[in-house]
Amino acid sequence: MGLLKGELPQNVYMAVMTIDRKLEVLQSFTNDPVLLRKAIDRATRSENTDFSSDTAMVQKQLEQMVGPDTNGAQSIQGQIDNQNATIVAQAQGRAPDAAEMANIAMAQMVLQMLESQQSSGLKEAGRVNIYALLDAVKEQYRLPGRKTILYFREGGFVIPQGMEEPFKSVISVANRSNVSFYAVDARGLTTGSASSGAMNTLNRAARASQDQMANDGSQAVRPDEAKLFDTSIESTRANTQNTLANLAESTGGMLIANTNDVGTPLHKLAEDIQTYYEIGYVPEIKSYDGSFRKIAIKMNSGDLRVQSRSGYIALPPGLAGQGSVLRAFEVPLLTALSSAELPKTFGYQSMALHFRGAQNQSVCDLVLDVPLANLTFQKKGGDQLEGRLSYVALVKKGNGEVVKKFGNDIPFHVPSAERDALTAGHFIYTEHFDLPAGHYTLETAMLDGEGNRISTRKNSLMMPPPSTALSVSSVSVVRNLKDKDASTDQSDPLLIGSRVVSPTLNPTISKASNSSVSFYVVVYPDKNSSQPPHLSMEFSRNGQVLGSGSPELGQPDKDGRIQYVATVPVASLEPGEYTIRFNATQAAETAEEVTTFILQ
Repeated sequence: MGLLKGELPQNVYMAVMTIDRKLEVLQSFTNDPVLLRKAIDRATRSENTDFSSDTAMVQKQLEQMVGPDTNGAQSIQGQIDNQNATIVAQAQGRAPDAAEMANIAMAQMVLQMLESQQSSGLKEAGRVNIYALLDAVKEQYRLPGRKTILYFREGGFVIPQGMEEPFKSVISVANRSNVSFYAVDARGLTTGSASSGAMNTLNRAARASQDQMANDGSQAVRPDEAKLFDTSIESTRANTQNTLANLAESTGGMLIANTNDVGTPLHKLAEDIQTYYEIGYVPEIKSYDGSFRKIAIKMNSGDLRVQSRSGYIALPPGLAGQGSVLRAFEVPLLTALSSAELPKTFGYQSMALHFRGAQNQSVCDLVLDVPLANLTFQKKGGDQLEGRLSYVALVKKGNGEVVKKFGNDIPFHVPSAERDALTAGHFIYTEHFDLPAGHYTLETAMLDGEGNRISTRKNSLMMPPPSTALSVSSVSVVRNLKDKDASTDQSDPLLIGSRVVSPTLNPTISKASNSSVSFYVVVYPDKNSSQPPHLSMEFSRNGQVLGSGSPELGQPDKDGRIQYVATVPVASLEPGEYTIRFNATQAAETAEEVTTFILQ
């Protein structure tokens, strides 16, 4: 509370937020010390049932019970597993104690439960904290001047495997938004080393490794042995205080830790907030590759010490502003999209389909279709092949403003014997979102990671205005229907009952592997009309109509839609390009959509 004694200096505003399972705002930005003190009091006096101290005491007792034996070759549990307990007991001139063996086995079981839960808990806490911190900084570019986040955390947090890039994004966005972190390890003065967590984790990995080597293969593999590699990796991340230090020092702040007297460093923090120098320069960058560039500031006087940011991410000027969150894999893709000549090194398809939402809003469904045969796979030890596909998709207004951005970095691991089966398939990505009526451009870029190749595409996108009149959705060529799972969004326009349409954008259909081709379309009747809608289909080639039909439509669902899948046999059709036209009528209203495909 010492920071809030008296009135705040001019142009200094503070907010109070907490991060537990998500980011919570207790007090928005204000310069009223009374409101801020109330919010801080609420944040620090929240009463939660916490049994962590009980768990820590039990875990310590169990670890002492199951500790390594006298020769250090195995844990006692390892001796039990391979029947060495009997040999040891006989060597000591006594009979094996079955009760003791059972107690030790149960202790090992509880330890494995705790270690598994703690590992999962640390990973989940790391994800929550990283994304909450990212949310806390990415909008602060809107305010001029320096911003400071005073971040209290008991013991810091672990960066889970695969979350390194989002954590780097926190630092990058903070620096571009002129935000400095001052981190406080609220544990105060601890009796153990800051790296004790890492040592404990590594010791568990070593113990499991010893047991695994001593096992002659006749015993079942324990969970801690199965997770041996993961445990060794986790040990490099278990010094949670390093995360706080990295966050603070990389953004020009500092870490306050290992002390029960936080008053002095917090007083220095208050001075830092109110007294600082801003120095800017334009770096001579020839390659905006998204790499980290270090900055070193040196003073002529040896009596002075500099506290500053450690560097910056080399982003193109057009991508560096507005608090945009960019991951490393996105930089070369976005750079390729901004180049004068778009690279096209391998084939893929992209398209935006239009649907109508439950509230009559325009819904866009983005579809990417990448033949996996176009990816490069490299042998990476043993019989494993690895590939990597990264993508970025931008939806832009006519003035170039990005209204939607999607992207991901996907690794592929496959045994050599299964490569042909994998590469015979396609990577299909779909994403649906509300998009106001108007003209847009869909820009997509794909990176073949192992082949270091980039391909790009740009498509025109027209979203129809919202309407209650009769209308028809885009027509999708169906690759297959998949069962929905827990991750399926119930508002997905491609969801039909318990199945999800997987569309294909590849216009070429092989007669050798397909006996028919299916199409998915949605009819939206006019709710104000008393007449039922009718649908007709017309099949043609080179302008010549080959056939037509009028299927019977069902009743609209609760959202006013009539979903329909049409299937056309292809065995009797000649190779060539075909057009299928869907025409809906209702009283005097009509609506039409068309698609084409190539049969070979």
